[in-house]
Amino acid sequence: MHRSPQPITFQRFPALRRSGFTLIEVLVSMAILSLMLIVLVNITDQVQRTYRATQGKTEQFRESRIAFESLTRRLSQATLNTYWDYDNPSTPTRYQRQSELRFRSGIASDLLPSNMKTTTHAVFFQAPTGYVSNSASYGGLENLLNTMGYYIEFGDDSVIRPGILPANIPVKSRFRLYELAEPSETLSIYTYTSGNPLFKGMDWFRVPLAAMPRPSRVLATNIVALIIWPKDPQNISLTTDYNYDTSPTGSSPQPNSEHQLPPILQVTMVAIDDASAVRLAEANATAMPAFIETQWFTQSNQARFDEDMTALKAKLSAEKLNYRIFTSNISISGAKWSRN
Repeated sequence: MHRSPQPITFQRFPALRRSGFTLIEVLVSMAILSLMLIVLVNITDQVQRTYRATQGKTEQFRESRIAFESLTRRLSQATLNTYWDYDNPSTPTRYQRQSELRFRSGIASDLLPSNMKTTTHAVFFQAPTGYVSNSASYGGLENLLNTMGYYIEFGDDSVIRPGILPANIPVKSRFRLYELAEPSETLSIYTYTSGNPLFKGMDWFRVPLAAMPRPSRVLATNIVALIIWPKDPQNISLTTDYNYDTSPTGSSPQPNSEHQLPPILQVTMVAIDDASAVRLAEANATAMPAFIETQWFTQSNQARFDEDMTALKAKLSAEKLNYRIFTSNISISGAKWSRN
């Protein structure tokens, strides 16, 4: 006898009793998934912000790093072309070092014109960089001498800004590291020293600085300190006040600095980022910020240098300024140091 198929029931097939998720299970799963997505998004956002901040800091100080490398490279090329000659042509008693070139470093306010707003140190010298303003006539002469110099000046960008900028864009007052490069065809050092072996003035770099347009260019912005420390081959300071001058003294025997380049220069440069510079400008308007004390970096001994650097770091931190310090000991290849 034919039997009709029995209907499928949960009692006969227990496995079919739960063929899906309950509403509560779905809601719990969605909540867990949402929480995991929120955590993942937060982690991703944090990583991106950290990356952008790190990349931003790197970009902020890239200009400073390039400027520091350029400055130290040029300083290592300083030369005096020293030769030996009689101490007195009419009544000679001995040979002495002679040179028509000069090297001068020290406190910037002592070296630069009084109308310039400057800070810490400056340095001026001659080097065979081959820079000319008339490349058509003098191009390719790579060993031509130039008077070079590095100094910090505070001021607005009204003179250096491009002329295409609209007049309604406000000027920016900043600390700037400048590079003086007097073209070879207008080199003025020999005007003062040739035939005048006792010349010890500073016109050879002060006159170009007073010219308009000034033969200087901005090497980096937001450089707030530059310290030039001349040392001997044993890393011992050659000065007590950072000032070093190769000009003749007229004394015999010659002092060590007379017509002699320092063998080692400890160069330290302090830069701040642009956000810090903006805050400084807002707080000081067009006045030069006075967070660098005039007595800092005026006595050249290790204890005082460390003390001044610690004070500068503390001041920058107190002002909430983001900064970076670049420092290096460079050798001047043209230095032939002698204690005699």
